[in-house]
Amino acid sequence: MLERFLEEGRPLVAVHRGKNGASVAENTVFSALTAFDEGADIVEFDVLRTLDNKVAVFHENMDFRIVFPAWPVRLSVMSELKRRRLRSAYGGCLDYGVNELEEYLAALKGKGLLNFDRIWYADVRKCLEIVKKLDMFDQILFKGYVRQGRNRLLDIFREYPQAWFMPICKKSSNYPVALGECEKHGVKMRGVEVLFYDEQDLFAQADFVKKEREAGRFVWVNSITLDGKPDMCANHGDNHALFGDKDEHWGFLLDRGYRVIQTDWPVQLNRYLDAKFGQK
Repeated sequence: MLERFLEEGRPLVAVHRGKNGASVAENTVFSALTAFDEGADIVEFDVLRTLDNKVAVFHENMDFRIVFPAWPVRLSVMSELKRRRLRSAYGGCLDYGVNELEEYLAALKGKGLLNFDRIWYADVRKCLEIVKKLDMFDQILFKGYVRQGRNRLLDIFREYPQAWFMPICKKSSNYPVALGECEKHGVKMRGVEVLFYDEQDLFAQADFVKKEREAGRFVWVNSITLDGKPDMCANHGDNHALFGDKDEHWGFLLDRGYRVIQTDWPVQLNRYLDAKFGQK
């Protein structure tokens, strides 16, 4: 499945934390299945270590917004979390709780591509061993931050050459560091997730994307809009596209040639891509 990242043509649509709303909570099996049903090529999900060293599918610092009764997930044991309820987008309680990683992955085996985020908030080796046990390396892209110097994350990934790894670069000056550190640690850099806030940034240039493709790597861009913060793609993200000119914003991302666009609105983005590339 992962070879799709290296193909050319229509961008892949990644859905941030799965598609949530109404009675579907983010970072759950239901949110992932809903996202695939809405046309996602990839579902991004987060993990967090629990007090008893289990791996919960959960984004840190979301405890008091999503979990009832509210209590930090990292200070809870998994059996306790399974008894707690998740909150709906309307604030009411749902009839299910937090998914454990193995449960989540087993339910999604063979369903579509997955993007494993925030692995550093859990036991990295345990996460990789769960993926190995389920024989799902061909379905999952891992990502993380790479910094100058000792990189424990890369030391562990070196032991799992079948795992596809992508560094996250919050600014273009991070890029040569990520490339060099991956090479030094013997971890193949399959692609790069880029964030940029200015159209003049290196990451916003079509030439950069083209050179990465020629080197056998893909570029992932974030169109998501978080809490009124500046878009991570120089104000060409979801909200601008939804409520403004799609050609000016999602079209900007297409013109640059990014291989993956991460969004919270897969139906609308796919409809736009259908108009540009034809239906899938």
